[in-house]
Amino acid sequence: MNRRFLVTALTVSALAGCATVPKAQLCEAEVSPQKRSFPTPDTWFALLLHGFDEKRGIVPRPPVDCSGAPVAWEEPAADECREPGPQPTPLPPKERLTEEDLVLETTQANERLVWVITRRFSNGEGLGPVALVETTPKGFTVRGLGSMRGLTENVRLRMEHVGSTDVLVAEGDACTQEEPRVCRRAARILPLRSGRFFAEAVSDSERTCLGAAWFPLSREQIFELPSGLRRKFELTSTLTFGAEAITLQEQVAVSDSDPKQPSIPERLYRRAQNERKLTVEDNVLVGSAPSLWVRMVEQQLLAGAKALPDKPAVTPPLPKEEPKATATKPLP
Repeated sequence: MNRRFLVTALTVSALAGCATVPKAQLCEAEVSPQKRSFPTPDTWFALLLHGFDEKRGIVPRPPVDCSGAPVAWEEPAADECREPGPQPTPLPPKERLTEEDLVLETTQANERLVWVITRRFSNGEGLGPVALVETTPKGFTVRGLGSMRGLTENVRLRMEHVGSTDVLVAEGDACTQEEPRVCRRAARILPLRSGRFFAEAVSDSERTCLGAAWFPLSREQIFELPSGLRRKFELTSTLTFGAEAITLQEQVAVSDSDPKQPSIPERLYRRAQNERKLTVEDNVLVGSAPSLWVRMVEQQLLAGAKALPDKPAVTPPLPKEEPKATATKPLP
């Protein structure tokens, strides 16, 4: 049987005249040696989600993580930041969690990053608690915890160290459902501060919001110009993590086409590239400049261009039929 408890305070102990601050210890679970060596998805669900029903695989709604904090996320809005974060539509929650809702990544011996997806969205993202978990002689201890929203296909999680702060980097794909299938990759960055992963926006040196800490590594958008031509923007970018800063290399290719003459190939209109820096300060992420993408798109919008709808990344599931009254048993 699992035994879980919340450590509500950190202590500082002095030994041999030296003070040491122990690692953050947010939640713990004592498990059998078998579960410790071969944990099942339910082991992780029960560790990170308060009130998880292991027998039925059900999460209480709205979900709460093991520390008692709501599993929630809010992107910067258009009136708060120069570039707002994605604003997708939430899909209906699943009746029960399965192995598809679990992402595991080993960071080092006896340490894993664990992400449990409790809600999914129309753009291919998922939301749920994410944790840095240490395997101990008695079970598992959560050393870092927070809520994360990120893309859910081909997910890679890792920890990087920038300045004096550890940061969680989560990369994933959003793929179209129609053929030929196209996938676009993006990354989230969440600093780890005092045992919590924070969804901080990126600000400039004056603390004006530039945008969410959400970085498309590939991106495409088509605009309709006042002349009737179609102008396509394609972004490719890379993230490099250094000792003092994160470097973002951005390249944007712009091409024009005439929908009235579909047989004529697209014509390259412009190429641009830019490098910007992101530093992780004590309580904020600071960017050296807005993204190249947002600056170029702003110019098009000011000139009267209209963004055309993107192809859907996820096809929402069909509504499920309500079960008949005779098909279920009342709970005892």
